[in-house]
Amino acid sequence: MTTPAGGTSSTPDEYDSRGDTRKIIGILVAFAVFIIVLYGLIIPLQGGFISSTAIRADDLLGADPRFEEQIPIQEVDLSSSGRSIFIAFVMPTHILFANLHLGGGWVLFSLIILYILSRKEHYSRLGKSVALFNVILFSAGATFAANGVLFFIALYPTFATQAFHIYWWPLLIEAILFGIEIFFVYTLWYTWEKIGTAWHIFLAVGYPVAIYFQTLAIDTLVSGMLTPGAETITWGASGLLGMPWTEYLQWWFNPTLWPLQFHRVAAAASYFGFLIALLAMLHFRDRTDPPSKKYWDWVGSFGILWGLIGIVAQPLLGLWYMYSIFSHQFQAFTNIMTGPRAWEMLMMVGLLSLLIVTVSVYFIERQERLLIRLGRHDIRNLFRAFAIIAAVAGFILVQPAWLGGIMQTDPGTWANPIGLMYYKFIALLVLIAIGAIIIGIDLLILHRHRDKEWGNLSRASWAAALITGVLGSWIVILMGYVRESARSPWLFYSIVPVPGGQAYPTPVPPFQIFIVWMFSLGLAFAVFWFTSRVTSYHPEQREEV
Repeated sequence: MTTPAGGTSSTPDEYDSRGDTRKIIGILVAFAVFIIVLYGLIIPLQGGFISSTAIRADDLLGADPRFEEQIPIQEVDLSSSGRSIFIAFVMPTHILFANLHLGGGWVLFSLIILYILSRKEHYSRLGKSVALFNVILFSAGATFAANGVLFFIALYPTFATQAFHIYWWPLLIEAILFGIEIFFVYTLWYTWEKIGTAWHIFLAVGYPVAIYFQTLAIDTLVSGMLTPGAETITWGASGLLGMPWTEYLQWWFNPTLWPLQFHRVAAAASYFGFLIALLAMLHFRDRTDPPSKKYWDWVGSFGILWGLIGIVAQPLLGLWYMYSIFSHQFQAFTNIMTGPRAWEMLMMVGLLSLLIVTVSVYFIERQERLLIRLGRHDIRNLFRAFAIIAAVAGFILVQPAWLGGIMQTDPGTWANPIGLMYYKFIALLVLIAIGAIIIGIDLLILHRHRDKEWGNLSRASWAAALITGVLGSWIVILMGYVRESARSPWLFYSIVPVPGGQAYPTPVPPFQIFIVWMFSLGLAFAVFWFTSRVTSYHPEQREEV
């Protein structure tokens, strides 16, 4: 076959339907080596096994006695970190379910708009599946949220009392929005084929907007725990307002509220996209008829694209968030950047780098047949180069800045010459650029030529899509752990301490939190898959559930 440039291209027959599985093996080996080095070398040599409670012991001595626990501490027989383990399991698992709505709402909106504009049935089919999936799993997310509130009240009663007083109005708004949220998404699913375009758009807009403001309401508390709106808590008389409006607003709209809010939205959209890809790959393997194979192949690609869009935005919003912490809570910033919790940030950027590499491999393998047919060896080579460049950038990002001390500035520490933040900023920008270029190529160059290729999914691209779902979900719960570790050993930073002092150290130690993550992810994936099996509309049974 002759290309437009006059050269000779390969035929589609040269394409190996298995793909290059060596790339997948390489990704898994790199991940295993990273975790082993992180847990076996970096964490011990940066003091990661020493609790923040021990390191900040002098600061705890200055805590206001008013905020010390006044009733006996409720024991949880899971080691000295038992209470924290309970919270570390319930709340991140809740986040995995809650982000189905925060991210899924915008994905659902995009599907409805795309269907209205194109009238292509697969957009409607996936949109209805997403709506029903979120309707059913709403109860699971709400259950974990209710349990989280119960555990906070039982395990940290002094903190819970202060938090509910300060954030009564935002939490009331959040509770009301729970009902509004489920009204929008349930009505949208139930009336999917019974209402017109205007009502579809109204419900599709109302659903993510309600979730956005619900998340904003709870983020006033979450962000305020790290960057409180005042140096202490002062109360006035009883009534609707326990303190002046201006003081309430300082607590609610604290310095890290908006960076956290926008970062969570981007992270949720990315997470939901990669989760769609993971579930689509399981359906692809589960179904045997060609129409379903083609459909779920397309769904996986659609999810990967949404995940990549979120990943491109996340690092930039993350830098904004970190700068806000640096500016307003410097000690917390040092905990996670130049102190004993820095390993968590290394793990974060390590998973992010591996995710970008895996996405690059997915596009290399998924578009191989199409690019051979089109004779676009330039794009094939570019995708390969992106995978290599992303791997190099990831190697730079996971370099520890120092070893041999709890803090980077401790005497006798060894400074890693390639662990400087200057190099890491460049590497991060490179990853962002790679993600943005891949999105552009897929949407602007390959979009019109992909229809004939759906269903021709290689094993390598299938495995890569599965891995993106796992990594994207892991990053979401890791982000919450990093934020909570930054403020340890405080519940409200420098105001309300974690009760119990040295007998109840925080945060949850590295090995214990790793086990908690495995339980949380395993439970969530099992629920997601079994729910997806009964909520997905397949091409040959469009009307059946």
